Amino acid sequence: MTKTQGLRRDAQANLEKLHTAALAVFSRRGLSAPLEDIAREAGVSIGTLYNRVGSREALIDAVVPAVAGEKLKTLTERTLSQQSPRGQLETFISEMIELQLSDPVMNDAMLRRYPDATALITACERSTALGKELVENAHTAGSLSDDFTPDDLMAVLWMAGTASRDPAAPDGWRRVVDRGLAAAWTA
Repeated sequence: MTKTQGLRRDAQANLEKLHTAALAVFSRRGLSAPLEDIAREAGVSIGTLYNRVGSREALIDAVVPAVAGEKLKTLTERTLSQQSPRGQLETFISEMIELQLSDPVMNDAMLRRYPDATALITACERSTALGKELVENAHTAGSLSDDFTPDDLMAVLWMAGTASRDPAAPDGWRRVVDRGLAAAWTA
């Protein structure tokens, strides 16, 4: 953590504890975890949290973009290591869905649940741009149906992210997503 200029040592320590606690609580419960739980885990009052951080979005932007950025960087590297445009797009979709299933923070981030967390949204926009490029590359290679658009890709990821966190979602949601994707490929 970088030092915030002008803060007393105890205030800086509280801020660092809040950042550490936020990462831990968000990782377990997602970005909508109660701020009171973060304050409690940090050993400070909720007033201290608001005084030092300001808002949920400011806290998200302080701790999540670096972690999300690393995960998305790894996803990008795995995606681009594939030889064919189809392999790249399949890897991107598979890895993105797996991130959404396994990581509540990444799921909330990709679903844009906190649009005012601008640093986080900026990190996610890079992945959205990559997805769009992969769809275009698969079109150019002739391996993806022309009527499958970048919006379709985002809809698939939105459905997967939403269904993966909804306990009332039908068990077959993943099969429906997979079938929809299988139908989008040409030969």
